[in-house]
Amino acid sequence: MKNIFLIGLILFSANTFAQEGTETPVNNENRVKIAQNIDALKIAYITRELNLSPEEAQKFWPVYNNYTNELKKAKNELKQDEVSFEEKKVGIMKKYKEEFKKLLNNDSRVNKCFKAEPEFHKLLKAEWMRRRGLQPQNRQQGGKQLMQPGKGDNDKQRPQRNEHSPAQGGSHNRGERPHIN
Repeated sequence: MKNIFLIGLILFSANTFAQEGTETPVNNENRVKIAQNIDALKIAYITRELNLSPEEAQKFWPVYNNYTNELKKAKNELKQDEVSFEEKKVGIMKKYKEEFKKLLNNDSRVNKCFKAEPEFHKLLKAEWMRRRGLQPQNRQQGGKQLMQPGKGDNDKQRPQRNEHSPAQGGSHNRGERPHIN
């Protein structure tokens, strides 16, 4: 049900994405509109995932925005060192965990809070790929289609005839003759 809600929201905002078969000119105005729509979808998704009341949402979003701003700042500062960024991210999450717990009242909702945005981005990416006609298994690189190991035409195994197989008119034992009726 939650995925249907998200996909409905994404489809509702389709006017900001390029229509299938045509390209919308990429300029700052379009980028801003797209970013605003994605932010609105993210807010709706996270609000729904956390089952926030209007009063909770009013208190939650300023804190959540501070949390994401701190993460972005850390990512920019440590973009060359993934391990240091991950350590910093864990520290930021620990810091905000207590604040989120005060607002959300239980650990389950706090954990959902940390998982909701990555899940949203995963769904958004899947929808974008679907609209572009891309499949995760069939990504193209340099005009060539990448194939999964074992899926090429030369990799197909042809069944070999087993003269001793009952299905091929033979019998299991070499010494036996096939039964003829």
